[in-house]
Amino acid sequence: MPTRRKFIKDAVVGAAAVSAAMPLAQTHAASAELKLQAARQGVKIKIVSAEPLLVSYPGGGVWVLTRIRTDQGVDGIGEGFCESAASGRAVRAELLKIAPSLIGTDPLSINAYVQKFKHLGKGRFWTSAVAALEIALWDIAGKVAGKPIYDLLGGALRTRIPVYQTWGAFNLEKSIEKMAAAKARGVQMLKCDPFVTLPWRTVGLRIQDLPRPEDLKATERYLARLRGVLGEDYKIGCDGHWRMSVEGAKQMAKVMEPFKPVFFEEPTSLPNSPDDLKAVAAYTSIPISTGEHFETLEQAASALSSGVVSFIQPEVTWNCGILETVKMTSLAEGMGIRIATHGHVSPLGIRAASHINAVIPNFFFQEHPGVSWQDWPETLFEPADRVEDGQVILSDAPGLGLRLNEAELRKRQIT
Repeated sequence: MPTRRKFIKDAVVGAAAVSAAMPLAQTHAASAELKLQAARQGVKIKIVSAEPLLVSYPGGGVWVLTRIRTDQGVDGIGEGFCESAASGRAVRAELLKIAPSLIGTDPLSINAYVQKFKHLGKGRFWTSAVAALEIALWDIAGKVAGKPIYDLLGGALRTRIPVYQTWGAFNLEKSIEKMAAAKARGVQMLKCDPFVTLPWRTVGLRIQDLPRPEDLKATERYLARLRGVLGEDYKIGCDGHWRMSVEGAKQMAKVMEPFKPVFFEEPTSLPNSPDDLKAVAAYTSIPISTGEHFETLEQAASALSSGVVSFIQPEVTWNCGILETVKMTSLAEGMGIRIATHGHVSPLGIRAASHINAVIPNFFFQEHPGVSWQDWPETLFEPADRVEDGQVILSDAPGLGLRLNEAELRKRQIT
């Protein structure tokens, strides 16, 4: 049991580490901006429209996209994070607030755009809207320069991006069947939610209850079955989906430890709370991860001040976009933390994350839905990701390197 004195000491050390790492984050972002301006090569270009696009996908889901058009005929596309039709409309509403301010401005002034708009609103719908437009600006920048975005971010360290897939709190045998098939295709890591009997929660609300004995047993059975199918040494991550109290997460962690997960993601209902992260980490040998719910660099710095996070999983379509995500990864780099980007989005958002993962030195794995987009062939975006032997193979096409299928868009756009 950690003493109060040690708890305070660790908090001070964690805060100092964040402070020391922040200049690296800012330097990497400034470097990206300089490369972007060098790529301009005297081009004069202005935005003429910024259009939100709400589109459906099978099963009733919604993606919120955006398209920016310029006076030079160069378009860019982006995506903001949403979980439902209602949240998609909320993000679209925020996009419509920002769009008029972009008309007539320079799409290559990305840093200025982020610094202005990320502070004009708050909340996940706002930062998702900022991200959607920011990603579209990078797409334009790459097309203007004739380079992939990863070149504008400093150049690729890798163009083969190892991916992991996620199978959540579903029927045990069904999810294990999917994981075994992914392993057979060459995927080297999988993530699961083994807490199959726990209720879903609203993120950010403090809870105090504990798992029942049957909940603990169900998780143990799930992981034992999973290890029996995948093997003792195969990489698995466990996602808590913010469904536990601090004490509940401690109890679950002890059940999980014999199965050696790579990380325990968002173990508590306050997933970015430094105090919660420290409390859980003090009782388990399992590395702790968080980051899906980061909206800004400042939130990331607060969580990382705990000093106990081993992995972060930023979502580029949620946290103001590519530049802010690069800053987060640089902050993490300065603290010895590795990156496993979140990816419960469309192929567009996944592609944006891949460009970031191509350039960062502390990359671990990228979450990716796989060759078949959540069990159906996705045709809205062209060309599809190349996934071979568990790796996305990035092309050198300019910008994001994909385009919208206009015929498919007309069929699926929601007004």
